Amino acid sequence: MQRFIKVFHKITGGPENLKTLGIALFVVLLIRSSVAAPYKIPTGSMRPTLQIGDHLFVSKLAYGLKLPFTNINLTTWSRPKRGDVIVFKYPKDPRKDYIKRVVGLPGDRVEIRAGQLYVNGKPVARQDVNDEEQHRVVEGRYRRSEHYRLYLETLDDVAHYVLHHRDYFYEGLHDHPPVVVKEDHYFVMGDNRHNSRDSREWGFVSFKAIRGRALVIFFSLKKNPWGVRWSRFGRFIH
Repeated sequence: MQRFIKVFHKITGGPENLKTLGIALFVVLLIRSSVAAPYKIPTGSMRPTLQIGDHLFVSKLAYGLKLPFTNINLTTWSRPKRGDVIVFKYPKDPRKDYIKRVVGLPGDRVEIRAGQLYVNGKPVARQDVNDEEQHRVVEGRYRRSEHYRLYLETLDDVAHYVLHHRDYFYEGLHDHPPVVVKEDHYFVMGDNRHNSRDSREWGFVSFKAIRGRALVIFFSLKKNPWGVRWSRFGRFIH
């Protein structure tokens, strides 16, 4: 046993170095829990804003200060706005994290008619994106423009792309009856509007379930073909 301890101390540099490593690890975990945390995009529900394989930082301080190692807010200094991209606990399974865009605030009346988003009875402004821009923005098997339409949508002052599929979508996502968002809750949707399971299917997201706001992409790796998306490094998320 003593021999093992000697070897262990030799590898780590002794008790003092081990203590320093422990403190450093604690600080890293504290920052990850209360300040900022990395998140990897596993699905295409937020295309084209976020691609599968994007790695991004999520600010835990965007809306308030959380108790370390929990999702409990110690104090709140702001609330999500329309257009914010947030990470939250999936309402049907809090062990999972989801990422979507806020489209409806508490008290808002949200409706989707023939794919058009309405908030408080008014259609959210959007414009068609031309073919050249489509091919620059859209990646992968959706490049053939006859199968999708790309729009530039503006929620309040946040302009972002949304993707609509013409011949492929989950049932019930093209239209949604009017609903009024509950107090302290939010209506969220994926930017890949016909390929996103979101508030249209499983309801609102509570404020206390929000982990943070997505800020910036720090790394991106694609498959088929494999490669690094260098152009996405450092891209802020809007």
